[in-house]
Amino acid sequence: MNEDCWLKNNCNRVDCDKFCMRYYKLNYLYNSALISDKQRQHLALRIDADGSDSEAFSQLKQIENNIEDFIKEGNNIYIYSKQAGCGKTSWTLRLIQAYFNKIWFKCSLSCKGLFINVPKFLLSLKDNLSEKNEYIEHIKENILDADVVIWDDIGTKVITSFESENLLSMIDARISSNKSNFFTSNLNEDELHEALGDRLYSRIVNSGLTFKFVGSDKRGVK
Repeated sequence: MNEDCWLKNNCNRVDCDKFCMRYYKLNYLYNSALISDKQRQHLALRIDADGSDSEAFSQLKQIENNIEDFIKEGNNIYIYSKQAGCGKTSWTLRLIQAYFNKIWFKCSLSCKGLFINVPKFLLSLKDNLSEKNEYIEHIKENILDADVVIWDDIGTKVITSFESENLLSMIDARISSNKSNFFTSNLNEDELHEALGDRLYSRIVNSGLTFKFVGSDKRGVK
């Protein structure tokens, strides 16, 4: 068995010495989603001793348990917190992991999800004006067809009109097509409104469920 395999802790290890269809198809789904090997690892997140975030975690666990229907129905999520490392991104990755685990054996080899770090995306979008890059081209090719998109760290800065129009066109097209989106941010709703403006804010916050995390840093917790 390859000890570096990111499936090793969630696998029966039956096919480790031969061709593993599960690894092959999941690897394709994660690669096309732009999700790194580290981000594919299932992260167990704890609730703080004082019960902080217990209700939000419980609701998200229910969504995780019914993730295929949740995404098929085109539902959206906005998770925000002032505390870094409290599980915003980890929860969205857990949800997309759950989705891929539900569909890998019955889906075609096509892009079913995307992980977009919004600050990186916006920087690359500007660079793409002068020289085409594969990262932006991959997103543009798959943004409308992917079943679910994670928009990570949205609203970290006040965006330009160019950035706003590009984000709005993609997010609006997905929501109008009943495609799921998971947003994370360190901004509350008022701050997000100020950073993104009326139209983009409205599409993000008014189109789905909002979760606020108030617990402590959970990075590194197993």
